[in-house]
Amino acid sequence: MRLAPRTPQRLLDAYEDLLVTEGERGATLDAIAQRAGVSKGGLTYHFRSKDELTAALFDRLRLLVEEDLGIMRAAPAEAARYYIRSSLDISSPLERCNVAVTRLAQGSNSGANELLAWCRVQWFDVLLQALGDEDMVHLVMLLGDGIYFTASLSGTGAMPSETDPATIDRIIGLIDTITP
Repeated sequence: MRLAPRTPQRLLDAYEDLLVTEGERGATLDAIAQRAGVSKGGLTYHFRSKDELTAALFDRLRLLVEEDLGIMRAAPAEAARYYIRSSLDISSPLERCNVAVTRLAQGSNSGANELLAWCRVQWFDVLLQALGDEDMVHLVMLLGDGIYFTASLSGTGAMPSETDPATIDRIIGLIDTITP
């Protein structure tokens, strides 16, 4: 039997989902409560303000990034391949949370900007430990960014072959020829 997520989790999920789908303006306390299926009073019982919800969202992203970094640290020889392949998964919990925080950064939330910068530095450092070359890390990260961007256009008809797993495997094969 699967239990329903606890109310604070549902509220945080609703906030994240609204940020992703509607942007910061659409993520009002009323909309969050409605999306989570609770009253506004129920929302403020768990999170007294949107700032508290945002802090919880930031904590979620830090945790998801730490989990991602742990995967990369556990298999340094696979770190670059993992980073590139995981760029295809635009609907993973990590990517959805990252998009939600990016929406806040687009609205000039300085904490969101700082957190996103921290994430990039963490990934860079883990890839640098694995690859030993800053330029190669930049190449891998920019490649991952491009794959992510192209994957996010799926369903729009924009060059679907670029995110085909076989294409990604061939690209990784090219990266393998120039990495240690």
